[in-house]
Amino acid sequence: MKLVSSKSVGERIEKVRSLIKSTGNKIGSVHFIKRSDGTKRKMAYRMHVSKPTYASQPTGNKNTSSKDILNTQLTVFDVNKVRYNKKGKMNGRGDWRTIPLENVTRIAVNGEIHKII
Repeated sequence: MKLVSSKSVGERIEKVRSLIKSTGNKIGSVHFIKRSDGTKRKMAYRMHVSKPTYASQPTGNKNTSSKDILNTQLTVFDVNKVRYNKKGKMNGRGDWRTIPLENVTRIAVNGEIHKII
């Protein structure tokens, strides 16, 4: 297990962002604390997913200017979320989720586990 530490929150966020993005098109795992209720969450994610038939693309600001530096969230594709149609039958697996980068505690990527302190 590798330890990732930094003195400032901004450096920590950038290290976490680069680790998550380093998975490329492979599946990675992340543990974080949810902002809404403070519970721990484990998620298997994937980057660079395009046009899944059952999950629509996330909407929002797609501007990648200097405001992106202040952004503390990253949108990924949660590969374990089960989706159901209106009749209650399984429609597919996966959905878009947002990770709060300042609350990440552990990342497993490319066969290595990184503990964030």
